[in-house]
Amino acid sequence: MAEEKKCMDLMSVEEAAVYLKFSKTYVYRLARANILPHVNYGRHIIFRKEDLYEWIGSMVTGSNTASFVVNK
Repeated sequence: MAEEKKCMDLMSVEEAAVYLKFSKTYVYRLARANILPHVNYGRHIIFRKEDLYEWIGSMVTGSNTASFVVNK
């Protein structure tokens, strides 16, 4: 039952940019290209901290996404 209740730390674009140490413009660009995991909620873009953490982890392991982001 404990696994069912996951942490839902939600972040705005501004908060995600600070967390990732990216500019807001770059966060918007990555989200628009569906590279960065996000949820569109009306006119807002929402990020889960857990998803961003996992995305960063996938970059460390040398996934294809990492080379795409570096080459853009």
